[in-house]
Amino acid sequence: MSILIALGEKSAENYASLLVDKLKNINPELYIYSICGNLLEKKTKKIADYRDISVIGFKEAMSIVGKALKLLKQVKRFILDNNIDLIVLIDFPEFNIKLARFAKKHNVKVVYYINPKVWAWRSYRIHALFKYSDVIIPILPFEKSFFSIKGMDKNKIFYFGHPIIDLLHNKVGTHKKQNLILIMPGSRKIEIENNAPVMFEAAKKINDNFSGFEFVWVLPDEFDSEYAADILKGFEFISIKRNVYDLMDSAYFGILKSGTTTLEAAIFALPMVVVYKLSKISYFLGKILINNVRFISLPNVISGKMIVKELIEDNANADTIYDEFVRIHSNKTLYNNIKNDLMNIAYSLGEYPVTDKIAKKIYSMV
Repeated sequence: MSILIALGEKSAENYASLLVDKLKNINPELYIYSICGNLLEKKTKKIADYRDISVIGFKEAMSIVGKALKLLKQVKRFILDNNIDLIVLIDFPEFNIKLARFAKKHNVKVVYYINPKVWAWRSYRIHALFKYSDVIIPILPFEKSFFSIKGMDKNKIFYFGHPIIDLLHNKVGTHKKQNLILIMPGSRKIEIENNAPVMFEAAKKINDNFSGFEFVWVLPDEFDSEYAADILKGFEFISIKRNVYDLMDSAYFGILKSGTTTLEAAIFALPMVVVYKLSKISYFLGKILINNVRFISLPNVISGKMIVKELIEDNANADTIYDEFVRIHSNKTLYNNIKNDLMNIAYSLGEYPVTDKIAKKIYSMV
């Protein structure tokens, strides 16, 4: 029996790694292949690297279209040549929905685990998602209801909780906060280039006006210290560390790019400001394609209210980031209320262990 896992970014690979462990616990003889990065290649047979085609934004995507089409053709051929029984698709819709269509055509079963955020943007994809998937496993608590409201087939939807619970359950401590400000501009080079300058300028402004704070940039593993040193020129008061979860648990405040990182920070009850900057053309086209949604950061989306401030594109600058820090830092009651609201989010994401249940469902499809 053989399974192919296809994904397109780092947080998805973390969840896929948990899934592979659980699947192998069920059946150590499973053949598992993957489109992956460094993590899954140690646990599966790697057939391609998603980092070759993983970008953010329309302008950036145009530069890798040729590579993506070539890889898609390669993976399709691999599925047929190796008699793959099941493909597990994790988000990455521009690539994975095409793969689902191909698999369905050739009678290969399809599980879409961590579905695209069709509730947020490009909602027309919901029909393709259900047409080409045998099973859909959402990870956000409201998604099952969303699909039902849209009239989608309830028999295809299985919600077990969010795998982030498994990833972090033994890493969350007492939330004892230190005078540490965490800066996380993203995990891709283009994200760092877009977000780091305003984040670092805001950190400098905080450092100039408030004493006693330590500033840390959590550098992703794929970037070396030499690259980081070039980015940090003029901001040498910011140190570089990599142990992200220890830092999230002890940090006083976070300046974070929108994404999975904000949900991780919520589980650690880390008050934050959320920043998101793209290229101008990507932002413009994104506004056209986005649905009528109130929020972009996962803590706000899940809670249905503005817990953390979102600063997007032109609103994301050193002054607005600084002002939000001052607003929260100067009001202890507000700071504690934000912490409590963030802790409540964790309670809505399911009970540990989550991935065991997901793995059992997926294995039942093989």
